[in-house]
Amino acid sequence: MAEVVHIVAIETNPNAVLESLKNSGYPVHRSYIVHRKKGAENAENLSKILQSLVETKILNFEGKGLYESLWSILEILRAEMDRGNLVLINLTDADKTFIMASMMAAQISGCKAYFLSDEGIMLIKMPPSKSFNEERIRILKVLIEEGGVVESINRLIELIDGKVEDQKKKLAQRARISYYINELEENGLLKTERKGKNLKVEITELGKAYVIMFG
Repeated sequence: MAEVVHIVAIETNPNAVLESLKNSGYPVHRSYIVHRKKGAENAENLSKILQSLVETKILNFEGKGLYESLWSILEILRAEMDRGNLVLINLTDADKTFIMASMMAAQISGCKAYFLSDEGIMLIKMPPSKSFNEERIRILKVLIEEGGVVESINRLIELIDGKVEDQKKKLAQRARISYYINELEENGLLKTERKGKNLKVEITELGKAYVIMFG
């Protein structure tokens, strides 16, 4: 049976967080409480309250910047959504970095975020994000497997399709992969750099985020 999972950021106002959970309009079957150093004590106190009701896990995001926070959020989203669960992100007491990372995660994954305002619960509905098919995601996955970068398109083609001797097939492969590279670069998922006759291809932080969610 599908569950409703809340990712809850906490910093200074646990009472507001509890109020937001109570009035979100959704049940809470499991919660992830996210904090940085400033909110550690509040996270522990909130966890004690919630643990008597639902399964709860505390996550320390101290030292994580924007993209590291994004990746961690997406890892939770991916795991829970793969189980068929509905995931909501509670931004009532979130810091700026977590808010930005959460908005990016919501855009990529299609999940919803919400917060408690003076007018009550505000549900943030994100516009649909652009999706990429399996072959494009495969390019990003291969780059991660190679440490994030390859030194030429030929090397990338070899990793994706293996060695091909037929010249016509080679040209077709190169045209196809080059097209995908241009598209992925335009969308900020990878970057390229000309190195003599070769084109260096490197995955970006955003590209890694897409692999975490869809790879």
